Amino acid sequence: MTGQQRALRWLAAGVLVLWCGGFLRAENTEKSMVRALILTPPTVAVQSWMVSLLYQFPEAAADASDVAAQVQLCTGQGNTLQTALTEAERGLPRKASYRLCEYLLLNAETTLKTIRQTETVLKEEPVQGLSARVLCMDLSGEELAAADGENELFPERLLQAVKEAAPQAPHLYESRNALLAPVLILTDGAIENAEEMLLLTETGNTRLTPAESQMAQLLLGQSGEHTFPLDGGQVTFRRCVVSVEAVEDGFAVTLTGQRRAGTALPTAVQCAALEQLCVRTVQRCWGNEYDLLSLGAVRALKQGTGREALTTKNACPQVQADVRFLQF
Repeated sequence: MTGQQRALRWLAAGVLVLWCGGFLRAENTEKSMVRALILTPPTVAVQSWMVSLLYQFPEAAADASDVAAQVQLCTGQGNTLQTALTEAERGLPRKASYRLCEYLLLNAETTLKTIRQTETVLKEEPVQGLSARVLCMDLSGEELAAADGENELFPERLLQAVKEAAPQAPHLYESRNALLAPVLILTDGAIENAEEMLLLTETGNTRLTPAESQMAQLLLGQSGEHTFPLDGGQVTFRRCVVSVEAVEDGFAVTLTGQRRAGTALPTAVQCAALEQLCVRTVQRCWGNEYDLLSLGAVRALKQGTGREALTTKNACPQVQADVRFLQF
């Protein structure tokens, strides 16, 4: 190898090192890493959008294992969602990066119609947050800003609460007919995950009871344990398989699950109470325009698509539930 070739190799290696260093610095240390997007749509009292950004601006990468940058909050307002988002980004130390943005928070007055407006903006650069998980907050943008002003650790605690509630939260791209979202509440300055969940539809939203929320998650196949306070003690589904069958003009729903290890087998009375809760939850969701168990699809699969479609515009069909616990 000639001296000229060696020099060219060293020059190429140096250029590569400089390029990698510049790329890593541009991607990590010189950008504000947005972790969550918080939206408050216009109300009767406030005729403008409010956008808040939970972000980190570390001296090194926000996702580096050896660096923990403080989570901070900045807010912007505007007549449209886009202008409010632009105004919020002006409060960031550096240009926004949404690479780590995994959560979309909405206030509890939000409907699915608002989410449709949100999707239009989020489909564009630079957000692209259609895979974000959707949660609701039981406080306004003004209350959020006030809580941030009173406690500098509030943004950090808010992000931690969001992470803990995230397994229950649906993704934004799942918002076709309805969304069942967890609700975060502010209690004595602390952010907590409420026991009630919010059912968002095109025309409004409905707050389910704690028992209905647990049953809805169970019927949707969400993993984890689901506990129900009943007469005679709590009953916990450790694992559950839900099957739905069209029977004549109605439907038969079977829940087959395991109880928590070390607990007694649920009694017949407790199983009957769970069966009633299952039917009530399906009917409550149906009455609020949400086919929780996709009964329309089950009916179409059995009878064919040529028959009259079963939708939530019709009265809720008869549903019979059967709860069974495996013995072990």
